[in-house]
Amino acid sequence: MTAAWLMFRRHRLWIAAWAVLLVALSGGTVSAYQSTYKTPEKQRTAVEFLQHDTATTLLYGRLPDPGTPAQMFAWEIGAIVTLLVAVMAVLLAVALTRAAEEDGTLELLLTYGADRRTPIRSACAVLFAVAGVLAVGCALAVGPAAGRVDAVTWPGALNFGSVVGVTFLVTGTLTAVFAQIVTTARAARLLGLAAMGVAFAVRVFADTQGAGWLNWLSPLALRTTAGPFTQDRWWVLAVDTIAAAALACLAARLSDRREYGAGLLPARNTSDARLNIRSGLGLIARISRGTVLAWTVAVTCIGTLFAAMGSTAVQQSRQGDLEGFLGAQLESGDPAAAYFAYCGTFVGMVVSAFAVLTVLRAGRDEHDGLTDHVLATGVRRWQPLAWSVAAAASGSAVILLATGTASALIAPMTITGTDIAVRAFAYCVGQWPAATAAAGWTALLVGLRPRAAWLAWAPLAVSGVFALLGRLLGVPGSVQDLGIFQHVPDSAMPSPDVRGLAVLLAVSALTTLAGIAATTRRDITVG
Repeated sequence: MTAAWLMFRRHRLWIAAWAVLLVALSGGTVSAYQSTYKTPEKQRTAVEFLQHDTATTLLYGRLPDPGTPAQMFAWEIGAIVTLLVAVMAVLLAVALTRAAEEDGTLELLLTYGADRRTPIRSACAVLFAVAGVLAVGCALAVGPAAGRVDAVTWPGALNFGSVVGVTFLVTGTLTAVFAQIVTTARAARLLGLAAMGVAFAVRVFADTQGAGWLNWLSPLALRTTAGPFTQDRWWVLAVDTIAAAALACLAARLSDRREYGAGLLPARNTSDARLNIRSGLGLIARISRGTVLAWTVAVTCIGTLFAAMGSTAVQQSRQGDLEGFLGAQLESGDPAAAYFAYCGTFVGMVVSAFAVLTVLRAGRDEHDGLTDHVLATGVRRWQPLAWSVAAAASGSAVILLATGTASALIAPMTITGTDIAVRAFAYCVGQWPAATAAAGWTALLVGLRPRAAWLAWAPLAVSGVFALLGRLLGVPGSVQDLGIFQHVPDSAMPSPDVRGLAVLLAVSALTTLAGIAATTRRDITVG
């Protein structure tokens, strides 16, 4: 328990930030579903549309009958919360296992006489404890809406909270297993996120192709199989909790079968071929090219799917029959332009996450001592961080250009209207200033204090909430404008307003310069 407590204390701020976000997202949105639809007839029309719309089914799954406000909350917000909690689980599981092994934390623990199995057992104990905190927190956040929101009950709220906690637990313990198989934290994260992508794809296939039985194989479909506010199946949660416990035991057994610092899979042999790299920027480009390619393919596929499946939503909005979450997104201006702005927001959020991760690598390299090797070649102290920002900005541009081009080619085939291709392209590419702003404030944190760089996710999360849920929650427009994703103008208008984009670029430049300057005024952080 002492080792588990030490692990928890080391990551307590990070865990608290994620927990507050998820609990606030759950408790702050449930009441909005009671007042979304003005009449029962409009609610029934919206439910019928959402149950047959391919785009919303792809994103959130199938909305169960009769489509009460409680069910719509679990269907819509539940999808967002479970996806976020799965990402949290992957990152935390790797931080507690393979990353702690790489940076020497576990070795220090073992030198004090701890048992060989103590680190993995302690990591799993922390995962179970955090899952419990998330389950209780989300349940207590949603439960008070009982009696004020139709079909919200305390048993349903407890079931919803348990779905969030068990989703975290299954994803986290599965990632802990991956951390025993591969040799690096980066590979463990990639495997964990890839497994999450497979789980999402399985859920999408099950809901869009009528193969509902496949949902039982995906942890991201747990809210469908458990059915909070519908069936409230507790036995499903019990089965998945047992599966998570089995995965934790498997992770412990695999840990016993490998050497410290190694994985069950042998490390890939490095090539003896000489790299022809003439600059530090070239080195960053060489290291990042595989990651940029993977993100480009993934984001382009997501953006193309959005563009191909928006015809029904746009048509419903033009007829005035679309309300609720998607209706709030499309209520202003031309429905086609509003839909592409909505798609661009999703793409911008993903690409901004890429930019943050790319710049955060500069902090990790400094912590791991790799920056020392680069500085030994004679480069200036500020250059490695500047290269990382340049890699983030150029990589984001590549991803957005590819996504915008694919969307511009596909969208006119399914959505009718004027300037469809231009809008599909512009609303994607127009998110580049947002991505550079995310890279800039991350560079500022890395430059000032690398250990606090995880705070770079906070503005990104808040901006995402403002962009997607601001209107539904009644957030004032002046407050929503503080986010970074809602400033792309309609390029089809006679004189589009680009002042917001100019401000984002200015923020990016200023924060980047401040972060670069800060690196020259502090010591290098190592280990």
